[in-house]
Amino acid sequence: MMVRRARFVPACLLIGAVVLGVFSSPWCLLSIPAVAIGAAFTAPNLNLVNGLPSYLLMLAGFILFQFHEPSGGAVLAGVVSSFYGSAIEMRILAKPWRE
Repeated sequence: MMVRRARFVPACLLIGAVVLGVFSSPWCLLSIPAVAIGAAFTAPNLNLVNGLPSYLLMLAGFILFQFHEPSGGAVLAGVVSSFYGSAIEMRILAKPWRE
C-alpha cells in the first residue's frame, strides 16, 4: 500500500492552535510542537515503532497535566488529535500498490 503523509489534519490543527492561542489562552500555543510531532511520527497502522515519540509525548502530557492542567491539556490535546487524525487521513487516502 502506498501511503502519503497527512497534510490536511495537521494544517487545520496548527491554524486552530494559533487562533486559540491568540484569542483564548496562550497555553494553547504549547500544542504547536505536539501537533508537529504527532503528525511527523504517524503510520496508518498505528504501530509502536513508528509512533514511539508520539506515545512518549502523550505520556509526558499526562504527567504534565497532573502538575499544570492548562499546559498538560494543550500538549495532550495537540499530540492525540494530530496523531490519530493524521492516521485516519493517511488510511483514507492510501492507494493500493500496483506492480
